Amino acid sequence: MTLLVADIGGTGARLAVMRGWQAVETREYANAHFENFDEILRDFLSHCSERPEHLAISAAGPVVDGKVDLTNLGWDLSSANIAHTFDFERVEIINDFAALAWATEHLQPTDLYQVGGGVVRANSTRVIVGPGTGLGVSALVTDGSGWIAVAGEGGHVSMAATNQRETELIDSVRAEFGHCSAERLISGPGLARMYQHISGHSCQPEEISARAFSGDKQADEAVEIFCCLLGTIASNLAVTFGAFGGVYLGGGILPTMLNRFKASGFRQRFEAKARYGNYLAAIPSWVITAKNPSFLGLYEFVRRNTDIDKDAGT
Repeated sequence: MTLLVADIGGTGARLAVMRGWQAVETREYANAHFENFDEILRDFLSHCSERPEHLAISAAGPVVDGKVDLTNLGWDLSSANIAHTFDFERVEIINDFAALAWATEHLQPTDLYQVGGGVVRANSTRVIVGPGTGLGVSALVTDGSGWIAVAGEGGHVSMAATNQRETELIDSVRAEFGHCSAERLISGPGLARMYQHISGHSCQPEEISARAFSGDKQADEAVEIFCCLLGTIASNLAVTFGAFGGVYLGGGILPTMLNRFKASGFRQRFEAKARYGNYLAAIPSWVITAKNPSFLGLYEFVRRNTDIDKDAGT
């Protein structure tokens, strides 16, 4: 069985054919240039050297009965409709951070950048959280006999402040939207929103990071608050799940500013839970630096539900 994998975020889509654990014929697409995922898929298939029989998709949104509405894109996908339109034998859709959870089974030390913490406890829950166009959250838990990926919409929990500056930012978001979720601030658009609040000027997220690196104090403040707020959310998830298997930080933003992130208040905020400070200090955290880790997660998900390993000869 030939497996095609697709990772669809709020901004871009990445597709590849999997040969065993190796992704080949990889292509990246800017979603803004397409009306829907069918157009992207049709283009990719037109360039494929072989016709895949099975499609596995990770999508940035809640998946229910093989259907997903992509929260920050406005597209909706249906596994049944895609299978019918493109004549796939089987189509699977899972949440994008569920795919990242499965990917943690196969990430190597070179795929991770540690930003603090202790030593992993074997067979312990892992938490995955990360900012991109939105804020994704998942966990990989075990009952002792096997692993289960838990996909949720934790990016939409209510954001809590720990100081006056954060209170001002959260209040400004509430005034605009009626509610301040974590994603409203801990995401690319959230970073831009913070910088505009601080400086009074609009700026793209990637430019804000560049300005921070070049000494722009207002940009650096926005980046610092961004990192600290992520520390708040990651800490909450770690104590909620008892994540002694570690906290994995995904998404497209953090790998672009690794040194700044490590020097930020992320880890201090992560451990700032009074009586539970030592508890959290024992939990390691890493930024996922691997390219297209969701491809590994999708393959692992399919491997657990089919005999793809035997078919692939791996």
